[in-house]
Amino acid sequence: MELEINNVRGRIEVAGNFTSENVHKVKDHFNYLLDHYDEVVMCLRKVKKIDRKALKVLLLIYAKAKKRKKVLFVLGKKNEKVFKALKTNKLNHIFRNDY
Repeated sequence: MELEINNVRGRIEVAGNFTSENVHKVKDHFNYLLDHYDEVVMCLRKVKKIDRKALKVLLLIYAKAKKRKKVLFVLGKKNEKVFKALKTNKLNHIFRNDY
């Protein structure tokens, strides 16, 4: 499934295969958002596949938000594939429950 990035009522949904072939789309999109907004909501509930390169991009986005003192909400704990990948790579701390 091709990667799609959609704004659904202020929540930026990443859907499809979030893999090395298209990480640049996510990175560029969220870099833009973090440059222009103080609060960004990323939803990973509709991600079908995620790989190591995508995890690195998530970590870069998280680090950029933190460095710039921006609020980044990452949703998608109920997506088993995403949650397992982040937990295995010790990145599950980027999920936010308080949105």
